[in-house]
Amino acid sequence: MAGYILALDQGTTSSRAILYDDHARPIKMAQQPTTLQTPKAGFVEQDAQQIWQTQISCAHDVINLAGLLATDVTSIAITNQRESIVIWDKQTGKPLAPAIIWQDRRTASYCKTLAAESAHGHDFNANLDGMNESDGKNNEQNGKQGNMAQEVQRITGLRLDPYFSASKIAWLLENNPKLSVRASRGEIAVGTIDSWLIYKLTGGEHVIDVTNASRTLLFDIHKLEWSEALCARFSIPMNILPKVLPSDGDFGKTKKGLFAKQIPIQAVLGDQQAALFGQGCLDAGMAKNTYGTGCFMLMNIGQQPKLSEHKLLTTIAWQRKSVPTRPDNLSFEQIVQSGMRILQPPKKEVTYALEGSVFMAGAIVQWLRDNLGMIQQSHEVEDLARQVDSSEDVVLLPAFTGLGAPYWRSDISASITGMSRGTTKAHIARAALEAVAYQTYDVLIAMQKDSPHPLTELRVDGGAANNDLLMQFQADLLDVPVLRPRDTEITAKGAALLAGLKTGLYDETTMKDSWQVDRIFEPSMSADAREQHLEKWQQAIQRSLMKI
Repeated sequence: MAGYILALDQGTTSSRAILYDDHARPIKMAQQPTTLQTPKAGFVEQDAQQIWQTQISCAHDVINLAGLLATDVTSIAITNQRESIVIWDKQTGKPLAPAIIWQDRRTASYCKTLAAESAHGHDFNANLDGMNESDGKNNEQNGKQGNMAQEVQRITGLRLDPYFSASKIAWLLENNPKLSVRASRGEIAVGTIDSWLIYKLTGGEHVIDVTNASRTLLFDIHKLEWSEALCARFSIPMNILPKVLPSDGDFGKTKKGLFAKQIPIQAVLGDQQAALFGQGCLDAGMAKNTYGTGCFMLMNIGQQPKLSEHKLLTTIAWQRKSVPTRPDNLSFEQIVQSGMRILQPPKKEVTYALEGSVFMAGAIVQWLRDNLGMIQQSHEVEDLARQVDSSEDVVLLPAFTGLGAPYWRSDISASITGMSRGTTKAHIARAALEAVAYQTYDVLIAMQKDSPHPLTELRVDGGAANNDLLMQFQADLLDVPVLRPRDTEITAKGAALLAGLKTGLYDETTMKDSWQVDRIFEPSMSADAREQHLEKWQQAIQRSLMKI
């Protein structure tokens, strides 16, 4: 069966489109940058229209680059930055506010207030109106006490943190009274980036994939539906939320005139879940780490959700429709004679994952490049870091937007400690790379405590996974092999594989054959050296905590 999968990969800093052939091999890629705006401290926004325009432009470009026609494309797959939200007019399809990006921290004090509230209280929407000033002041509790944070975790598997979508949506509605009125009338729509792209591609479908829904802080991962209680708590009308579909659901077809034919959208996954799928981590206990703008480690934990006891997230990895099967392998004649259904209806099988989110990974290197001018191109950081054998006592604590898992401290600031007169930019560059590996180590330790499955290897992807110095240091810290595949652009590939399986273009053999190892980084550091490194890192963390 010939055909191509068009994977749309909408990330934090760029939109990309990649074409995959009938063996899941990437043929061509088109990419365009997107612009982040930071109008105030803690605010991180994007132009939603730019997100759409760059993404559709890349889709057209990659088909032309490959010398193909849209009629050659079997299916579209989408993977996207998660937690970021867009709000738009249901009739015109025009965005009504800037997209609020996952890195945005404007609701930090609000989330902190909510976290201490009674889970059965009623004043859930208090003090949103003061959040447009990032002054760090906490709001009064009015005597309320309790455990709202635990209730949120129980329902969603997540933490009550500004990282997720709910408080972003609540902020928009509270700070834009006209939007709030229109929301109550059902005139507006809100969604994560996948939902926004599907709406624009199809000309009106308001849907969301289950993995992205599970990142909103509004979705019950046990019942697999929007939580009425949480929507009420955040004062978010449920009629503005999209319909939730399985990851390999039928998301609609592209509207007439967008391409030479109407192409079905048949797979959607949040970027980290797509990477887990693309890395072939289909069995419980398998884990991957994506080194992108942030750093995200996910471990497949099977078909039962387990809430973390060590400040990690429980999230939906994917939901797939099982293939319809004949009952008990009976013959066609036996089934007809018994009056049974020829095919059992497909089940929507859910796989869950534990996740640790590190907010700053490749973004640290971008900071060295753009803010300090230490390098001209991001890939130059490895050569700079190799100019010294050690970072010595220098530690870069990359808490530019607070610390993610397993600390979840939005009040910690970034710092560089341990410098002397002999410190050079090479020491700082090496400390920057080490900071990425240290944060990953902290997440893994928490993950090992939560999961009954010991980690025997770590599969890696993302741009920074091509940094050999970083990958070796990561293997040394974790004391397990780090496996880098030949294709490190695994996020788009994961979504493409799911679409190919859905359409029948791919089978399980294609899935296995598509993952090939490029290099295995074996741990070589002594136990004493490892302990010295980790002690240096922990001392830097503790110093920052003591300042608060």
